[in-house]
Amino acid sequence: MLEASNKQRRIRNSLSREEIRNVSLLILKEEGLDGLSMRKIANRLGCSVASPYSYYESQIDLVQDLIKSGEDELLSMLKKGSAEVETGSAFQQLAAIARSYFNFASNNRELHKVMFVTDYGGVHRKAFPQLPKSYRFFLETVRIGFESGEIPYPKNEYPAIARMMWSWMYGVIVLDMTGMLRKRKGSGNPIEEGISYFQKLLSKK
Repeated sequence: MLEASNKQRRIRNSLSREEIRNVSLLILKEEGLDGLSMRKIANRLGCSVASPYSYYESQIDLVQDLIKSGEDELLSMLKKGSAEVETGSAFQQLAAIARSYFNFASNNRELHKVMFVTDYGGVHRKAFPQLPKSYRFFLETVRIGFESGEIPYPKNEYPAIARMMWSWMYGVIVLDMTGMLRKRKGSGNPIEEGISYFQKLLSKK
């Protein structure tokens, strides 16, 4: 993409939050959070460095908006995956959620890091004063498994089991991102394998 100096500079009012967000996501994907700056955004958009500040008070404000945008996309993918499951089985719903979450993280690696890795926890907490909607949707699905009897454990054990299953999903994603998720020849999909084991273990009390 041409630098601002090589083309006519855009006026401030010609920008939009969506345009700034999209360019920011592209830079984030290519260079990670450390490579994201208002100056690089301005260069990509062909505007002054001051222009993005008309829409975002600071770079932290921009990152929080990226987190919220990512959360909306993730939640939409989880709901869509869950809705495509024909059976009402909670485990099948959880498998669809796990697949969707894995796909989101695989396609948005740097954004996922910003959303969930503890190095950026302060930014995350400011973006989400409460639990992220994606996690709450997952919790609701686990709760349905308890109420239907598919997960035959006392209700007071629901939070611990939900945390265990979410931690497993997150762990598989981190292993994949760091290149440590090595698939042996003939082995199955790690997401499908994991859900299958959870179903076997949690169905036997």
